[in-house]
Amino acid sequence: MPYLSRNGHNLYFTDSAGHGEPLLLLHGLGSQGADWQPQVDSLADEFRVLTLDFPGHGRSDAPGGTISMHSLAEDAVALLDHLAIDRAHIAGLSLGGMVTFQLLASNPERLRSVTVINSGPGMLAGRWRLNMVVALRSLMVRSFGLPALAKRIAPKLFPRADQQLLREQFLHSIAAVDKETYLKILRTIGRFNVWPEIAGSPVPALIMTADRDYTPVTYKAEYAATMGNAELFVIENSGHASPMEVPEVCNARIRAFLRTHSKNTTRLPSAEIAD
Repeated sequence: MPYLSRNGHNLYFTDSAGHGEPLLLLHGLGSQGADWQPQVDSLADEFRVLTLDFPGHGRSDAPGGTISMHSLAEDAVALLDHLAIDRAHIAGLSLGGMVTFQLLASNPERLRSVTVINSGPGMLAGRWRLNMVVALRSLMVRSFGLPALAKRIAPKLFPRADQQLLREQFLHSIAAVDKETYLKILRTIGRFNVWPEIAGSPVPALIMTADRDYTPVTYKAEYAATMGNAELFVIENSGHASPMEVPEVCNARIRAFLRTHSKNTTRLPSAEIAD
């Protein structure tokens, strides 16, 4: 299996080995690279699609010491270096979106474009609400464990009766997460803010927001407006886990965006774009 050795621990990744430009997919907290399978299946015909399991998630080792958004971004850069990739398209969901923003702030020269789904670069105001959520979630994990938290979150992520398989997939993913790593990343999320650093960024950016996400569309529109080359796309009738919940919508929009900002993609007939 493909692993990258990083600071004494192994990080698991996948590589579709396609001939198009590289696209690295970064998952959310409690998830894993395998949860991007609908996107890999859809986009690997035009792009070299990569996934990475963050430390303590999926098949990646749990690291010792602290974890920061910067260290998670360095893991992504290390994977690109390992594969001799100079620049890549990056797409991130939730935590993965935050890591994408960190890359935009600290390593813009490695990015061809960024796609951020249901995430943000931090808060300029109202951080107390986020810190309260972090504190309550941390207390629940320490008191009852990750499985109890997952059982509470899953019905909110996937509320419909026909989404039982998605709920089970989420429970499977979070069961593979190291508890201490989860708590470390929660604290990192509470401190994260690179909004000032990404203002005016020229890197092409697609900001995708579900209409029923945890944070409102207005929040994404506000920070997107401060970026130099960003477009906003609203995903209708969807919650926080949009790539799993409505993959066809997400895949079609990501494909169209990447085509616009790629030099060497194999273009399929337009009828096939909608997946």
